[in-house]
Amino acid sequence: MASIHKALVVFFAVAAALLRGGHAHGEDHAASVHDVTEYGAAPSNRDNRDAFLAAWRAACGSTAGNSTLVFPKGTFAVGAVQFEGPCANGDAPAVVIYGVLQPPCAGGGGCHLSDDAWITFSGLNNLLVTGNGTLDGQGHRSGKSKSKTTTLVFEDVTNSTLRGLAFVNSRGFHVNLRRCTRVVAEGLGIHAPAASRNTDGVHVGHSRHVRILDSVIGTGDDCVSVGPGSVDVVVSGVTCGPGHGLSVGSLGKDEGEQDVRGLVIRNCTVKGTTNGVRIKTWPGSPRSRASNITFEDIAMANVTNPIIIDQRYCPHNRCSDADKVTPPQAATRTNVPSRIA
Repeated sequence: MASIHKALVVFFAVAAALLRGGHAHGEDHAASVHDVTEYGAAPSNRDNRDAFLAAWRAACGSTAGNSTLVFPKGTFAVGAVQFEGPCANGDAPAVVIYGVLQPPCAGGGGCHLSDDAWITFSGLNNLLVTGNGTLDGQGHRSGKSKSKTTTLVFEDVTNSTLRGLAFVNSRGFHVNLRRCTRVVAEGLGIHAPAASRNTDGVHVGHSRHVRILDSVIGTGDDCVSVGPGSVDVVVSGVTCGPGHGLSVGSLGKDEGEQDVRGLVIRNCTVKGTTNGVRIKTWPGSPRSRASNITFEDIAMANVTNPIIIDQRYCPHNRCSDADKVTPPQAATRTNVPSRIA
């Protein structure tokens, strides 16, 4: 029976590796499948970081072509871990997650993580991260911890796809795409309590040619946030709520920020949120531009501010320049019907 299960895992993992949106890993090479349990990982509360990294090194270092890293069913604990490239044949392995990944927690609490990122993929090309598994940040168990750890980071990743996974209860952002080019995030389910702070669903920053598609996102902050340096971003087919809506920014907090250019948010549904679509800038901020932005075919229900351009964005009223605005001199707040076209 165990051998049948293993064969099925291999079959589906290899199938996932072949569904890479048209990016091939080479020709006439046998697939190379690396199950993390074969490198010492086991469902438990102990940290599987070393086993995960050993499996990654084998998959990333494989020259067989179509290499795949598999996380099978089960609940696996892992501390902060970074899967780095480049890989041996120039392309990253497919990463297929069927199980649940959680931070290692001692007893009834104490789920400790760094203040930056929990799971990071960096310096990679042609990466696919997919499956029907769950990344559970255990934010609801962190007690009084001030950690704002992002669950999943793509950093310096190109020509890649994040597909199908569930993200729950992050301590900070759920997904952060930074310094990426040509990345698609699609079919995601992202959920955190409405009262959870700084739990953005998908954040994009300093990235180009990004697509966020056909996902359901409900958090205590922005469902999607598009930060400085973002160029050619499309958000489509996203259902948002609860949360703070679909946002550009915040912008202008730091000197020398790069512009936001070419954002399209279309065919989305926003319900039960504080904002619908929003552009937010800090008061008295240095000059930068947010241009060529389109909000199209957005359905809204029970939204406090359907469209808001807020040039006095100052959470918690702790801004020394709260009485200043960046020209033009007025923020605009527009009430609209429940559907925008």
